[in-house]
Amino acid sequence: MTKGVKKVGLITRERIVEDLKEKINGSSGCFFIGFNKVGAFGFNKLRNELAKAGAKIFITKNSLFKRAFKDLDWKDSDDILDKETGAVLVYDDDVVKTCKIIVDFAKESETLQVKGATIQEKKIGPKDVQAMAKLPPRETLLAMAVSGLAAPITGFATCLNQVILKFVWVVAEIRKTKDQADKK
Repeated sequence: MTKGVKKVGLITRERIVEDLKEKINGSSGCFFIGFNKVGAFGFNKLRNELAKAGAKIFITKNSLFKRAFKDLDWKDSDDILDKETGAVLVYDDDVVKTCKIIVDFAKESETLQVKGATIQEKKIGPKDVQAMAKLPPRETLLAMAVSGLAAPITGFATCLNQVILKFVWVVAEIRKTKDQADKK
């Protein structure tokens, strides 16, 4: 009988690892948090805020995280997987929005620990996550990029406009001078 229970447990753990790998592969980013001593109310508040931003928290044993990371060929994950670890999986293009929610909650609660992240298969540390949270929203970054690209074109158009205006002003002055000469 215990052999059957062990087999069910093994199948369950394998299913959890497969589910975690699928969720990580389907996400645009993965933040790792330590949630030791975070109360249930605070954790539910964080979960709700993350859901609004298109992210979900996935919590399991560190040994199952290690199996999934091994299958995904993620190296150097031991520093992330100490104590209780949760993975915040981002399913929205705006990873910065989720990052801000996590960092703000960590500052507010002082019990949540930001351990690091993996964004587009690049591993970043807790300090980089803190720096990323200071970035402006995605829409603002896109607007800044578009304005940076449009600035030279706008400057060139303004320069051409000034040449035309100066020509018109010179013609107007010549006409004015001729009109005054004709009146005399």
